[in-house]
Amino acid sequence: METNDSVRKPQNRKLVWVFLSLGVILGLGAIFVFWYQPSRQAVAATPATYKTTVVRRGNIILSATGSGSLSAGQEINLSFPVSGKVASINVQVGDRVSEGQVLAELADQTSLEAAVASAKVDLMVAEQELQDLQNNAQAALATARQELVNAQEAYDTTKNEAKQKGWRRCDEDTTKAYLGSYEKLTERLDWYTRQYDGNFDPDFYLNVIEPLKNQINTAYANYLYCSTYTDAEIESSQAALAVAEATLNQAKAKLQKLEANQGVDPVELAQAQNKVTTARLALETAQKNLEGVVIRAPFAGVIMAVNGQAGDTVSANTTLITLADLAHPIVNFSIDETDMDKVVVGGTAEVTFDAIPDVIFNGTVSRLNPSLETVSGYQVLTGVIKLDPGDHGNQLLEGLNATVEIIAGKAENVLIIPIEALRDLGDGQYAVFVIGQDGKPRLKTVEIGLKDNSFVEIKNGLQQGEVVTTGNVETQ
Repeated sequence: METNDSVRKPQNRKLVWVFLSLGVILGLGAIFVFWYQPSRQAVAATPATYKTTVVRRGNIILSATGSGSLSAGQEINLSFPVSGKVASINVQVGDRVSEGQVLAELADQTSLEAAVASAKVDLMVAEQELQDLQNNAQAALATARQELVNAQEAYDTTKNEAKQKGWRRCDEDTTKAYLGSYEKLTERLDWYTRQYDGNFDPDFYLNVIEPLKNQINTAYANYLYCSTYTDAEIESSQAALAVAEATLNQAKAKLQKLEANQGVDPVELAQAQNKVTTARLALETAQKNLEGVVIRAPFAGVIMAVNGQAGDTVSANTTLITLADLAHPIVNFSIDETDMDKVVVGGTAEVTFDAIPDVIFNGTVSRLNPSLETVSGYQVLTGVIKLDPGDHGNQLLEGLNATVEIIAGKAENVLIIPIEALRDLGDGQYAVFVIGQDGKPRLKTVEIGLKDNSFVEIKNGLQQGEVVTTGNVETQ
């Protein structure tokens, strides 16, 4: 058994080495096929069968094309802040005006001047009330302390006078005296009743019995009066005590609040300050209304619309004149969503207007809207191009249709090759097959730059004039 095993082991090792050698050969063959697959026909054929091109210099531009329309850099509707009769309108549609130029005026200013004067008085009064509140801080503290003393005294007095159930109104001796008198008089009436068996002579009844009964009633009433308080008296005294206690607590709280705020009630201070703020805003509004009887151009621009004439009565805040800044125009553009990767804020753009096809205007993408829009069934990205400053003269009118080309990247006078010559090795690595003097292709790694659908920029790895293969693709 040992002999057989020893014989088989060397044979097994030989088989293992044979299989390993075949695996290596097959692997190398696969690598060769992988690297040379794009041009294996060329390798098998004569050099004349290769499709080749020469490394040359050229330009690559990545861009997205869309449409747009011209708008003013800024546009504003001007109006009077109050109603009134128009005294004059000094401009017409199409006029160019400078910043601060008077465009229109209202006729009557008397009521507006009166409103300004009244608002000034209201502000002065409010400011004086605030000042008085702050100046009277120490007096307010002294008053609050005196109010606390008075409230404490009133509470103490009310508490001493408060009545409770079971308390006597009179001292014990007086109360007992009234009770004793009541008992004695009652005993006398009982004696007379037994003596006469209740049959009193009329005169005796009127002169003795009736007065005796009155004395009994009076004695009993006196006894009840001294022995207790009525429910109404008890409730009234307890209510008075509660009021005195609440007044005392309010006086304490008021004094504490004033002492914590240097003698100024924070609520009263806030009210006084708010009154000053309100009065100041009212004055500012009145002054703006007075100033608003004259409409001035807030910036240099072109008059786009005039909605009235001298003598018209206009309502407050109704647009009378529209002013636009056409010296700093913008283009509202849209491009297909498939090109949105080529558009960024700050990117450069070239604009050509349909009405001025021979002139290219440069600009910058200043805004991209955050959501796509649907136009004619297509999803488009919209945004704004701000045209570069320049003397646009009278040629740019609002609403002009335009074709826009937004530049995503540009490489000028760089080495380029057709995209078909490039081989993607993966992991960001690229190579090309360079044709040597012997006519055979050799793989060479390269560093690339910009790339469009036709050409790719070669930053490193090739020289101008070298010949590279494009496989079976014919290029120019």
